[in-house]
Amino acid sequence: MTRITLVAGGSGGIGSAICREFAAQGDRVVFTYHSNAAKAAALVAELGGGARAIGVDLADADAVRAAIDAIEHDEGPIANAVYAAGPAFEMRYAAQISPAEWARVMAVDGNGCFNLFHAALAHMKPRKAGNLLALSTCALKQPPKADLLSAAPKAAIDMLVKVIAKEEGRNGIRANTVELGFINAGLAAHHIAHTWGPELVEQIVKNTPLRRLGEAQEVAKAVAFLCSDNAAFITGQALAVDGGAQL
Repeated sequence: MTRITLVAGGSGGIGSAICREFAAQGDRVVFTYHSNAAKAAALVAELGGGARAIGVDLADADAVRAAIDAIEHDEGPIANAVYAAGPAFEMRYAAQISPAEWARVMAVDGNGCFNLFHAALAHMKPRKAGNLLALSTCALKQPPKADLLSAAPKAAIDMLVKVIAKEEGRNGIRANTVELGFINAGLAAHHIAHTWGPELVEQIVKNTPLRRLGEAQEVAKAVAFLCSDNAAFITGQALAVDGGAQL
C-alpha cells in the first residue's frame, strides 16, 4: 500500500524539497499551502504520482481538521505528518517587535503546528501508527539576537513534540524535530539575498564548522530518515542539520 505523507507548508523552499524527497521514495504526497496557488499547482505537476495540494490557513484549527479528515477519506491513512511551514517576518530585536506581530507569528507558527498534529493524532491513535515531524531551529541551543520571532514559536513546537513522543509512544506514534542551521532556502534565502549582506553571510559561513550554508535537500533527507523504518526506535529527539553550528 502506498504511504501517504502530508507536508504542511509544502510549497515553500524547504517544504518543496521535502515533498520531492518523499515522492522520490514512492510516497503519495499531499501538501498544504497558504496563498500561492500557482506555485502549488506547479509543484503538483512536478511531483506527479497522485500528489495533491490543499490551500489552508494552519492557524484555523477547524480548517486544518477538515483538511486532514478529507485527506484520510479521499486518499487513505496519513503515515507521516510533517510541519514545514512558518510565517514570513522581519528580523528585529525583542524591543522592536510589536505585540501584534508577536501574536501573529506565534498564532501562525506555534498554533499552526499544534493544529496539524492535533488533527493528525485523531486518526493515528486508533491505528496505533504514525510519524509526526516538525522543522525547528538550532537557535534553541544558542539564543539569537534579532531572531526571536523564529526561535520563540519553535521552542513551543519543540516542547509539543517531546510531550507527544512521551504520551503517544504507547500508541505506536513517533514524534521528532529537525533543527535547522543556516539553510540556503526559504526565509533564510530571502534574508541572505535581501537583508544580511555579503559580510554577514561570510561570517555565518566562517562560524559554521563545515564552512558552508546548508541545502534544502539535505534537510529533506534528514526528515525522510526520521520518518522511515530505519528510525523506528527514535522518538522525542532533535536532529540538528546545521553544519555543526551548535558546537
